[in-house]
Amino acid sequence: MEVEDMIRFAMVHGAEGADEIERLCAQYGWLSDGMREDGTRVVPLAQWARACAAFGRGGVPALRLLLGDPVHASFAIGVLQEVKTVESVRALIGFCVSAQWQSMAVTHAEWKALAALNQLLSFDDSVKVDEAVMDDLLEIVTQAFGATLVPFLQSICLWALRGAPTERSLAWVQALKVADADVEAARVTAIKSLKRRLSPAYKAPDGQQKRQIRRQRAEDV
Repeated sequence: MEVEDMIRFAMVHGAEGADEIERLCAQYGWLSDGMREDGTRVVPLAQWARACAAFGRGGVPALRLLLGDPVHASFAIGVLQEVKTVESVRALIGFCVSAQWQSMAVTHAEWKALAALNQLLSFDDSVKVDEAVMDDLLEIVTQAFGATLVPFLQSICLWALRGAPTERSLAWVQALKVADADVEAARVTAIKSLKRRLSPAYKAPDGQQKRQIRRQRAEDV
């Protein structure tokens, strides 16, 4: 079973889906650490199964609990990214608000959460959120950006800022001075996106158009 299929299964079938996922995990001996006896690495499906089963039974609140466990947080974040609801966005926002941004590893849960917010909020088919969430995202971005000197992590911050199309966000990123060429490219991208979404002429796509955008994106992968 692919991870994406497991997540969708839990979303569709709820508690019954959680039972089936756990049954498959036990039957096939899915691994928690992703390390086989011969030293080869595989997807840690048991960890994904835990997160998917938690969501199937308890929804986003159950994933919030997993966010508090360093071992399971990254898997909970992966499921929250696929849920694509305001509630899942708020869970990720809450996690990032309490983050310390001390790790310089892109694989660390806090950076994964910010990258997930980028995916959920930065595009035309994004989850629709209110200005309070956008304000929280701006504060998260400024804190995270100031905490790292790693160019790619700074770029993640600026890409994520596109999900907060407010005048405050635009003013902050326009005033920002960066030296790295890749970070500057991310800054320019953020400014362009924010101006576009703040324009009176911008019209967010409706539900059908969002589905078309997502189908096209899936075909392009």
